[in-house]
Amino acid sequence: MIRKFNYTGRKRIRRSGVHIDLQRGDDGRRFFNIRLQLEDLELPDTAQVYVEAYHRSGYRRFDYGTVGRLRIPADRTLGSISTSVTPLFRIKVVDQTGTHGRILASLDKIRPTGQDNQPTDSRSLLFVEYDDLGSAIWQLDLEGDWPVLRLNRAVDEISLIASSDNRFLSLVYPEVLRQILTRILIVDEHTDPDCDDDWPSLWLKLASTLPGMSPPYQTSRVGRRAWIESAVEAFCANFNLLDKFDQAFLQ
Repeated sequence: MIRKFNYTGRKRIRRSGVHIDLQRGDDGRRFFNIRLQLEDLELPDTAQVYVEAYHRSGYRRFDYGTVGRLRIPADRTLGSISTSVTPLFRIKVVDQTGTHGRILASLDKIRPTGQDNQPTDSRSLLFVEYDDLGSAIWQLDLEGDWPVLRLNRAVDEISLIASSDNRFLSLVYPEVLRQILTRILIVDEHTDPDCDDDWPSLWLKLASTLPGMSPPYQTSRVGRRAWIESAVEAFCANFNLLDKFDQAFLQ
């Protein structure tokens, strides 16, 4: 049974102090290894440490002992999480001396830094997954814990097309950026790229560093929409997408 937790007054675990690698065992099942630094948080040695892996409805919790005596569980397989997706992880440090567990420190939405002994781009801001999309070629999913570009697995060589076809890059990725920034700035009204290291702030920070751009501190919706279109234009210009699109038809 999962205990109820009180989230009051918790500390934030540094994202740079967590490294997770996904591996595949001889039986084909995936498992993970984690390196975790908690020393700088001054947490009680008796506080319980949990690591949770999840993707949509798939979920599994792992007991890592206590802050003073971390214990690596023998079974770190990912259970019901599909092998075709990359799960996210969260860490909770819990004081369980009271009636309900009180979370002392936590970190959510942790992406693996490696898979099958190969490094991944842990700072990549967009997941890519392959799914059955009917007649659609791609969809952008912003309803989960991280933006996901879903590609139709029925399309021949869709992975190669999405990564190297300049026509796809020029037509799809500016719209992906536009939809993501619209969700952040218009729907969620999140305008500060420096307030945390979750995906909305990271995307705003990315857009703010494009040539000619600055942080989106406009207060009006009209101003924020104009900022989004400027960011999309700067993105296209920075990566020469018009030239790449034209050149794609000359090859």
